[in-house]
Amino acid sequence: MPDRPEEDARAVAEEQRDLRSQADIGGKVNAIIEAAEAAAEDIGQSARREAREIVQQVEQQAAARIEELTREAAQIRAEADEYARDMREAADSYGTQHRRSVETEARRVLADAEQEARELREAAQKKAEQIERDVGQRYETLKREAKMLEERRQRVLESLRDLAAQLQDALVEPAETAPQEEALVDALNVERR
Repeated sequence: MPDRPEEDARAVAEEQRDLRSQADIGGKVNAIIEAAEAAAEDIGQSARREAREIVQQVEQQAAARIEELTREAAQIRAEADEYARDMREAADSYGTQHRRSVETEARRVLADAEQEARELREAAQKKAEQIERDVGQRYETLKREAKMLEERRQRVLESLRDLAAQLQDALVEPAETAPQEEALVDALNVERR
């Protein structure tokens, strides 16, 4: 049994070594867990920091993109306004030009119509004056012809009166023996007698 105390001492020493070894392993495990927790905390903080940085970058990019799109929209709106203004000016210019050409054409047509009316009035006046002259001349001609006819009628009437008087004288007085050779035309010819 004397061997036994040595064995027991050895066993107790081994046991203590095991216990120390176990205590060291537990401490080491605790140290590893603490180190892992610290590393996890560091990784988490790093991840949160990176996430915040990514969110900030995305927000900055989004703000920049919004600003860019707003600028583009403003530029497009400005271009559209300018195009609309140009189109309005072109339409106004065309309208003004068209109105001027229509007014010019209307003035020309009016001037032509006035000129034609003047020419027609002058022609009508000349025609009326010509007709008046013709009527005056015709009146004078008819007046002369009427006077000539009146004079002729007077002469014929006087001739008929003379003839009637001669006939009456011939019927009242017995006819002297008149030469037979006298023709009827000569007998009726009052002027020869």
